[in-house]
Amino acid sequence: MNLQPLTAEEVPIRKPLPWPLYDHFGYTLIARGESIPSRRQLKSLMSEGLYRDVDALVQTSTPERVGLEELPSQEIFPPPGIKPQIWERVQLRVLGRETQAQYLAHIIGYIKGRSILVTTPILAGERVNLSDGERLEVSMLIGGNIYVFQTVILRVCISPSHYLHLKYPAQISRQKVRHSPWARTHHPGTVTNAQGRHEIAEIVNLSPEGAQVRVFHSIGQAGDPLHLILNVNVDGLKATLALDAIVQHVRQAEESQVQMPGMLEYGLAFHDVAAQDEIWLRCLVYQRIAGGCLA
Repeated sequence: MNLQPLTAEEVPIRKPLPWPLYDHFGYTLIARGESIPSRRQLKSLMSEGLYRDVDALVQTSTPERVGLEELPSQEIFPPPGIKPQIWERVQLRVLGRETQAQYLAHIIGYIKGRSILVTTPILAGERVNLSDGERLEVSMLIGGNIYVFQTVILRVCISPSHYLHLKYPAQISRQKVRHSPWARTHHPGTVTNAQGRHEIAEIVNLSPEGAQVRVFHSIGQAGDPLHLILNVNVDGLKATLALDAIVQHVRQAEESQVQMPGMLEYGLAFHDVAAQDEIWLRCLVYQRIAGGCLA
């Protein structure tokens, strides 16, 4: 992460942000796609300093979902034995707008089969402007699963408090939470296939269990073994890791995510990782997450 200070003239007002805004510690203040509603709010934020990560791409790829289930909502919401608690946090993504911004809200309650009540989200001290009939995607973490569903705002209420009536969903996606943390990186490495051919790789996502890498030329197919070499630097301590992996998937990298077209994206799963190498991997991943680079 390479944080550079921003001036007030560089930050758009009432327009979706093309990049996240950070404070000087590297914590995210406003996510990409959200907007600052007024110059007064911007002035308040600028008083503590606003920064952007000049090394980050304007857009980042969406991590693929694993273990995703589509089930009727009556069967899994609320989950048996685990009910969403009052004031539990949920993430709202507004659909149908030019930029699908994401906001945090809290559950107030629900009437099974009829509606779910959540607070009206607040951004930079002001309530987000939402309207009856707008479509939302709602995500919530309950127990060891992430639940995602699409819904419609039935009513925007202001009394006795500001809250939203959301249509009870007909179907909900359930996805198990990864046990291993993933972090965004732009780390160089080298991959070698079973025939001994080498390719320079860019590691874009990393975890103690695997990696997502981009290469210019094909180096193998799903199920093939690969060997990944990368140099790590954690707080000035350096090491070279040699990791055996199996290719999980191969696909064309999105052109908007790469500097040169035609790159391939490989999903790798590590195996037989030495204990010392696993410690280095975890240190590197947690260092990136602490810097705001959660994948």
